[in-house]
Amino acid sequence: MENKVTPFIPPEDSDNQDDSEKIRDLDELKNTFIALVSHELRTPLNLMAGYLDLGMEELETNTKKAREYLDLVEENTNKLMRVVQELTDFTRLQLGKEITFLDPIPIGDAFVQTYDLLKPNLQKKNINLVADLPDEVRDLRYDGESLIILLRNLLSNAAKFSMEDGKVLIVGKIHNEHVSITVHDWASPIPDTKRETIFEDFRQLENYLTRRYEGMGLGLAVARRTARFLGGNIQLNVREDGNTFEIILPLEGSETRE
Repeated sequence: MENKVTPFIPPEDSDNQDDSEKIRDLDELKNTFIALVSHELRTPLNLMAGYLDLGMEELETNTKKAREYLDLVEENTNKLMRVVQELTDFTRLQLGKEITFLDPIPIGDAFVQTYDLLKPNLQKKNINLVADLPDEVRDLRYDGESLIILLRNLLSNAAKFSMEDGKVLIVGKIHNEHVSITVHDWASPIPDTKRETIFEDFRQLENYLTRRYEGMGLGLAVARRTARFLGGNIQLNVREDGNTFEIILPLEGSETRE
């Protein structure tokens, strides 16, 4: 009778298993990044090339039509600029670039600059941006670049998911040890399963192949990381009729307008 020998299979090393999962996650993130960049850059570039050709053909015979094509080129140029801005903000934080207070500006000034940047998008959807920022909030000063990153990402996110003729409300309040800036939208409430993942890098509410909204999925991740660099945070409160994002910044990290 032949003896059967059962081979010994060593148990998996938990550390190696964790490393394998991390590698798989990194691979998935890399693939998502490549797919998003390809999609976000290729689509507007193709449209720009096509409309430029059409515009050049109509330039001498039909200036009105040529202007329409040039307006579409400008629209897609702005889309590309937003993609590059998201990647720039993300890289700045990934490299761990220190955020200093060499260029602090008042919250009120940062809001005005951000509004000027977003005004074309707000007007395109006829969105009413309402600001309730008391003077004591407007006068608080933080790093200017960081403030604009925070406001731009949260306000553009609210506008992007709002319906046409909608409303976005920004409210500032001073508490005992911090200032809060809340951005309220009346878009579809974010599902339970997405309320934390939307703050992760390259995460979006919809699959990049079927989604209706543009963007790299970096805005909220960059915003939360920027708030944390300033010693604060961003919290999400989902309401029955929309979503509220709250920026929390410590008062001890601020300056007041002289």
